[in-house]
Amino acid sequence: MAPSARLRAALAAIDDANRADPTIVTVRDRTGPKEIIHADLVTEWVLRLRPDADDALLLAARGHHFRRWTVPRASYPEGRAGYLRWRKDLHGQHARELGVVLGDAGYDEATIARVQSIVRKDGLARAGEHDDVQVLEDALCLVFLETQLVDIAARLDPAKLPGVITKTAHKMSAAGLAQIAHVPLGPGAHRILDEAFARDVVQRYLDGLAAADWAAVSASLAPDVERIGPYRDIFRGRREYADFLQNTVSALSGYELVIAGMIADGNRVAVELSETVDDGDARLHTDETVVFDVAGGLIARVAVYLQTSERREPG
Repeated sequence: MAPSARLRAALAAIDDANRADPTIVTVRDRTGPKEIIHADLVTEWVLRLRPDADDALLLAARGHHFRRWTVPRASYPEGRAGYLRWRKDLHGQHARELGVVLGDAGYDEATIARVQSIVRKDGLARAGEHDDVQVLEDALCLVFLETQLVDIAARLDPAKLPGVITKTAHKMSAAGLAQIAHVPLGPGAHRILDEAFARDVVQRYLDGLAAADWAAVSASLAPDVERIGPYRDIFRGRREYADFLQNTVSALSGYELVIAGMIADGNRVAVELSETVDDGDARLHTDETVVFDVAGGLIARVAVYLQTSERREPG
């Protein structure tokens, strides 16, 4: 359905205001004011996620960063508290100024209030996958990955990068995550994503193992996972492998797992770790390397390589 004259007028008014953004960017071979290009990209992703998006969602997508540059981050104190206050104040300002534009375009108070609520991200923590505020959040995350991932990767401590990416992913719905494969990224950026997601699922597996959280361990495994042990003992399938882990670790006394290091290369993650258990009046300490292959966000293969094993005095 073609947009109404009122919607076209409101979108044009939002664009006219954002065209004054002094920051110029180039995305997909298009150069222009940052907030114009950013708003176009968010609108595009919203329509991919919700082809039948109504006026309120489209207006929120186009105006979510309305005149954002007028309140620079540097105008607030440094640190996380200052950042959170700046972001909250911005959401309120965007909503208020958009309300004026939408009123001038002829929208009723109920529609204006709904647009403002979406822009402020009211109820996001409780939102379902298809709620308007979650659709907008998904679109924002997809645009973030397309426009900022490579730059952040170049200037951020490599050890912190996976956390930034997985934090973004945790904000997204299943529908939003499914769209990541369609984000126009170069091979290098896709590799950054693969490594971050691979590290994340392996870390969740190891945390679950260390805490005897068998639901978390099982959730990290692919249905057809294959585990090859140090003696060529093989387990296939999520249930079979998860049961083996639970039965083995539960039978051990004083089980302790310590991670010494983790290296990711695309969808493959190698972890140096130690496992220690009670052994009579001593502790049996085993160093090993475990290689994980990840596919579709789940662990598809586990290969265990023993290094050393020795009895140690307690403590």
